[in-house]
Amino acid sequence: MKKTSIISLLICCIAFGAMTTSCEDMLSPDSERHLYEPAQDTLYSYWGVLKPLQNLAERYIVLGECRGELVNGTAYVSDSIKAILDFDMEKAVDGSCRYLQASDYYHVINSCNAYLAYCDTNRVTGTLQPYMMKEAAQVEAIRAWTYLQLVQVYGEVPFYTEPLLTTDDINAFAQNHPTVNADNLVDMLAPRLTRALQTELLYGQPQLGNYEAVCHSTKAMIPLNLIMGDLYLTKGDPQSCAIAAQYYYDYLSNNQGMGKMVPGGALPASNYCYGYKGEGMDKPTYLFTGSAPWSQTDVVSSTDESITAIPSSTNSLWGIVLRGVNGLYGYDSEIRVRTEETSDTTSATNATVTLTPQYDVKQLAASEAYFDLCKAQDFELYIASNATEAAQASITIDPEIGDARQYWVRDISQTYPNGLRNTEKFITKLNPSGFSTVSHMIYRKSMVWLRYAEALNRAGYPSYAFAILKNGLCKNDNWYPEANSPDYAVKDSTWIAVLDSIGIVPTTWEEGTCPTRESLDALLSQMLEDSVITEEILANARYNWAALSYENYPDEGCSAALYYLDQREVKKSPSFLNFSFETLNGNNATERIGYRTSLTSRIWISTSVSVDGDDGITYGIHTHGCGTPRYNDKTSSFDYVKKVIEKAKEYGVTLTKEDIYSGDYDDVVQNCVEDLIVDEEALELAFEGTRFFDLMRVAHRRSDPNYLATRVARRDQTLLGKLQDTKNWYFPLPQR
Repeated sequence: MKKTSIISLLICCIAFGAMTTSCEDMLSPDSERHLYEPAQDTLYSYWGVLKPLQNLAERYIVLGECRGELVNGTAYVSDSIKAILDFDMEKAVDGSCRYLQASDYYHVINSCNAYLAYCDTNRVTGTLQPYMMKEAAQVEAIRAWTYLQLVQVYGEVPFYTEPLLTTDDINAFAQNHPTVNADNLVDMLAPRLTRALQTELLYGQPQLGNYEAVCHSTKAMIPLNLIMGDLYLTKGDPQSCAIAAQYYYDYLSNNQGMGKMVPGGALPASNYCYGYKGEGMDKPTYLFTGSAPWSQTDVVSSTDESITAIPSSTNSLWGIVLRGVNGLYGYDSEIRVRTEETSDTTSATNATVTLTPQYDVKQLAASEAYFDLCKAQDFELYIASNATEAAQASITIDPEIGDARQYWVRDISQTYPNGLRNTEKFITKLNPSGFSTVSHMIYRKSMVWLRYAEALNRAGYPSYAFAILKNGLCKNDNWYPEANSPDYAVKDSTWIAVLDSIGIVPTTWEEGTCPTRESLDALLSQMLEDSVITEEILANARYNWAALSYENYPDEGCSAALYYLDQREVKKSPSFLNFSFETLNGNNATERIGYRTSLTSRIWISTSVSVDGDDGITYGIHTHGCGTPRYNDKTSSFDYVKKVIEKAKEYGVTLTKEDIYSGDYDDVVQNCVEDLIVDEEALELAFEGTRFFDLMRVAHRRSDPNYLATRVARRDQTLLGKLQDTKNWYFPLPQR
């Protein structure tokens, strides 16, 4: 990178958008040679670090969604947004629009660097408890998250952890500076993040009350386990994915030490979408039950989906009012500020943002690729007249519904002054009804579970990863299958391996036939009697038979929820798979079953049925939009073997059940499960800002640019060739 570009970038990042009030400043302008001086009040400075983070909230969504395949431009799309949609690097240059300002990222980073350099972490409360250490740990997390965004948007970027407070600092840095990318970012950040994580585990997160009455401070914190998991997952090799899985597990299992600031990872059972198509209706109607994550900004709760948000301000005088993304999705916004007298001496100022759908401001709409993916899903339910029948009924697939998470793209009608009426689809996901402002979510539980599934799959646990989609992970008496008895007949290769282990090539059986445990034992016993083998060899052979002979999938009569788990994975069972229902802080002792009295019935009935012998149950991500079959219903179309076989055909490979569990096709199986996870990420997290980054992460892991290119090209085939060149995935840093 050119020296002049680095200097201009860093001077810009320090000078641009500097905070101006004493209680909000991170640093204050002083002179040409000494640009910043650290603020003295560290608590207010911590909130000051959050202020510039608001500049990144909307571009996180815009740059993540516009470059994926789930949205497309409308007739009203602006030139700057179209350039991003089209990967037009000649027009999408730094500074060409408010969503392309690299200096904003470095403004956050430099604020974090200065905070960490000058924060007095030895300060204690009246009870001698250190309190600035918690804030410092969070600043480490914010800086790491910001660097991750930089790497995802710009590729290879300058890296520094010391504050650049003077022009001399900047010039010295420009002469000799390291850079980071997806491969080495975690290596550069992990040592400091590990120490910060220990602080978080010991003392918890800062408790600072509400942010402008919009978002509680606990919802503005980035859990250290999650950013560590993301960094290792981004690196992407199997070892890094195993480390990432451990970090996600530690968060989801609530293993948070003395701090206990995270209330567990069980998904709320009430958050799901469903649909119906009544008689005489020309298309389905979709509905949602539960509480939308992006409207959950109160103190963190175990019943919430939301984890971390970048809060909006309620007034532009206090910070940034995050209404840009809603504007792109077609909502004209109006801020109303009202001051009410609360006593003779005090008053309260309340602000609301009114969002009104307008066709001529909508720049982004859900793409046909998104609807095609939704249509490709099977919505499963039971047809029954009551809950008792539903508990015994067979699964029915509603052919009209697809994935019901289409609820978040709804028809909205408008009547013009001339009387003409028009109806168009609007993305409503980030526009919760009756909510005053929008604080953009950057972590929620479903997202963490899906990334955990990614990590598990590449760490060598594809059937466990699939379980996150289908059932959720919850270890109790009836959840996990028991290993098969070793008395099953097995393939020739297995019993030959047993005898090969003692140096004997068997000839007793005809070619192409399989022995039973009894027939093999009879042969070995005869060999012992004839002094061909010793007692020790016989014992070893029997041990090897037990280790090799049972099939990796459980017997067909298994009624466990996770009946499809590969027994090789169960036997390995590392620490990051040891979930129990208690560690998830769940409370579902009954199973939710969705049924209707007929396919055309409007009434969707969600009933709960007790599950004998279980300590509790969980739900998979797929149930959020595709119905809730009984946990052990093997007739579901969303089945591990069925789905892997289906996906394998896309790779030109025909698999059988035996192939999937044999170990001979593990690479193919992991690719297939990864595809299912990527599809689920599109369905669950659509329009929230993660899509392009999810595709980029998987393509990087596979060293296959075509993986990303073919998927983004589903909305625009002209992008296929351009995106097969990875240099077009990243925006250029400023070169002036």
